[in-house]
Order: sequence, then C-alpha cells, then structure tokens
Amino acid sequence: MYRNLVIFLIAVILGVAQPGSSQTSITGQAFAEVIEALTANETDQLNFGKFSTDNMGGNIIVSPDGTMSVEGAVITVPGPVSPGKFQITGAPEASFTMQLPTGPAILIHEGSSKTMLVEDWIADPPLDNGPAVLSNGQRVVSIGATLSVGSYDENPIGIYSGTFQLTFAYN
Repeated sequence: MYRNLVIFLIAVILGVAQPGSSQTSITGQAFAEVIEALTANETDQLNFGKFSTDNMGGNIIVSPDGTMSVEGAVITVPGPVSPGKFQITGAPEASFTMQLPTGPAILIHEGSSKTMLVEDWIADPPLDNGPAVLSNGQRVVSIGATLSVGSYDENPIGIYSGTFQLTFAYN
C-alpha cells in the first residue's frame, strides 16, 4: 500500500510538472489587389506666346493658372498663352506625387542652333501640399515656368521648341 501511495504521488508530481501544450496553429489569410496603372497625357502644351525683345532680353513667366507676366525688355503681342496641362488617370482616390524637371529645358530655334532656357518650374497642385489625390480616378495638373529670352542676336526671329520631362508616381 505504501508502495502504491509512492507511485501515485510520483505520478501526480510528474503529471503536474509536465508542461501543457504551449503552441497552437492557425491558418491566416493574405490579400492583394492590382490597380490600374497611373497614366499621364499632355492635353495642352506649355506656350509662352508671341513676343518681341530688344538688345536687353528678359523673362516671360507663365503661371499654372495661365497668367502671363514679363520682366525686362520683352513686349508681348495678343495670342494664345497657356500652361502645360496633363490629365493624370489611375485608381480612384489614390494619391500620387509628381517630380518637376530638375533643370532647365532647352528650346531650339528652327533655323539655327540658338536656344532659350525654360526653368523655375511650378505646378498646380503645388508640390508643397504633398501628394495629390485622383478624385474619381482623374486629376489635371498644370505646369508653369519662366522662359529666359535673350537679345535679337541671341534669339533671332522664329519658332523655338523643346521638351521637358515630368514624373508621376503612386504614393
């Protein structure tokens, strides 16, 4: 009987001392959604309009809202002036960022190698406001800049054209 009691007590002690199960398993779920690609299309070209200058030159500034102003010896004439406009499309209510050109764009005269520089880029919506939102999957971005115009010798009469690059990315 004593022997049975000892065996019983040892079994109880060993049973209590044995740890219970300290792990469990569960099945988790994963989720992913592919959204439409972000696209940008130019709807209006950045157009500094028609103008004349003298031996001093100057600047023509086109703001994102289409307002034009001049500095120096530049005289504008009536005609179309417009900011660059870009239609951005993508996932509804998604946010995106834009990167303006990091340097000047070069406009080249059609009949010579004479150039003008476009710089001091500005956007609407402003970059300082953080990412923009695609309301119903769309947003128009307007780009303005400053055109540096030289004298007649530096910039003869004619048409000047060039390109610039913008980058739009989901945020």
